[in-house]
Amino acid sequence: MSRILIVIVIFIVIYLLLRYYRKQMPKKDVLGEDTSKHRENMVRCAHCGVHLPKGESIMVDHKHYCSEVHRRAHIDEPE
Repeated sequence: MSRILIVIVIFIVIYLLLRYYRKQMPKKDVLGEDTSKHRENMVRCAHCGVHLPKGESIMVDHKHYCSEVHRRAHIDEPE
């Protein structure tokens, strides 16, 4: 019976040591790395004013549009 208790105590000590060392290791911020790589400037649609990522906008004459419909509507508008 005493051997079983010794084995259990050894496992508990090993478990506690592993848990302690895992807490000491620096944590990787995977989410933070992904968001910093995917940052993109936001632009404003010249027609409706909605903000959208620059890569998704349509740029004509240094103006950004959120869709082809808004680009045509803004160009066809009398100023």
